[in-house]
Amino acid sequence: MLLRRTPFRSLRVLPRRYLSNISVPFEDDLTAFEDDSLADFQHYHDPSENQQDQQQPHEQQPLSEVAAQRNPVVFISKLNNPYLNLAIEDYVYNAMPKPESPKDNTFNRLMFYVNTPCVVIGKNQNPWQEVNLPVLNSLGIPMLRRRSGGGTVVHDLGNVNYSYMTTKGNFDRFLFIKHVTDAVNKSDPLFQIEANERGDIVSQEIDGVHYKISGSAYKLSKGKSYHHGTMLLNLKLDVLGKLLHRDEDKLGVVDAMSSIASVKSKVINLEMDSEKFIEVVSEEFKSVYGPADDNKEAQEFNDMLGLLDFMGHVPVTVYTVDEATELPEEIHQTAEELKQWSWKFGHTPKFTHTFTNKKHDFTILFKVEQGLVKGFELDFKGDNTVRNLEIQQSFQYLELHIQNNPLQYTGSNVAGFVLDDDVSDWIGESIDGTT
Repeated sequence: MLLRRTPFRSLRVLPRRYLSNISVPFEDDLTAFEDDSLADFQHYHDPSENQQDQQQPHEQQPLSEVAAQRNPVVFISKLNNPYLNLAIEDYVYNAMPKPESPKDNTFNRLMFYVNTPCVVIGKNQNPWQEVNLPVLNSLGIPMLRRRSGGGTVVHDLGNVNYSYMTTKGNFDRFLFIKHVTDAVNKSDPLFQIEANERGDIVSQEIDGVHYKISGSAYKLSKGKSYHHGTMLLNLKLDVLGKLLHRDEDKLGVVDAMSSIASVKSKVINLEMDSEKFIEVVSEEFKSVYGPADDNKEAQEFNDMLGLLDFMGHVPVTVYTVDEATELPEEIHQTAEELKQWSWKFGHTPKFTHTFTNKKHDFTILFKVEQGLVKGFELDFKGDNTVRNLEIQQSFQYLELHIQNNPLQYTGSNVAGFVLDDDVSDWIGESIDGTT
């Protein structure tokens, strides 16, 4: 149940019962498939086709032209399709003019978007380690891999994702965080947030704890950089925990080797309206990078002639992307690439995944590279020689297949080559909930 703000409640004085007392991923018991609290997540569908069908001629400047403008721009996406929003973010970043100097702020970009329920992992993360895949697959919730680093986050309509783009020379992981905290804190004295030493946005101290409200991820390339984060405004925190918590007794132990694991943190919602958050942070961006407001007549004259203001700033464009906006073909292509199994799972650095079957008293270790099964090892603990031999023989077709053919590491793929029905179902459920 989401909290309701009252005129006298602030983050500092939230009642103890409302606080997140456990870290993400939460250490709670999973009843994933029967859990009513996940019901709202079961109705996800990919809206991309409907959005394209509903597009009508749009009387505004094309997105391709705005993305290449030589002045600061705020992009506000009204789309909720996570694949399209990540693709638009990538497009805006790539289309941003190459800075003329390392410290140039002329072409800075700020983008906001809100996604339907999904889980987004970092570029170098392992989904089998980060996410409860059986729960996601049972609900039909998509998992995306973004093109920047950072940890795993849950998106739904109760949070806002922001992306700040500037030059590589101007990159500072605390710079835009300060703009966000300043904007929020100035908007209402009840909202008081700050940055910690990692660059996360956190609450002021509550009973000795700074609760995380937003994390960050970064990308630096081609003389440019972007810094994006997910602001927890009214996210369903109980659902977040269930989607990310992994019971290793059921889902196995992942040795991710070179993958980057998420940092667990206690979290809390800011409880700020999404539109209000976008408004105040946009205004802060415009006040920092746009022209001053103290001489409106002079500014109107400069705007008419296309001149800089007296301080050398340029006007800030605010551009809304909605269902009627004609998206460049590159965006649709990137969205399709983000959906591909080869990117979402196949991009995972090599790892091992070990399961223990207590019923039959054996363990199996899978070796996986680029999302493909490269081998496995069986280790029998019990002394039931006949049953051990039966189980070993049930894996012979899997062994033969992976010697000569690539096999994507999914529960249904692996289970399909295991002859023993009981063991086959167990493996499929353990890997990702499919059999």
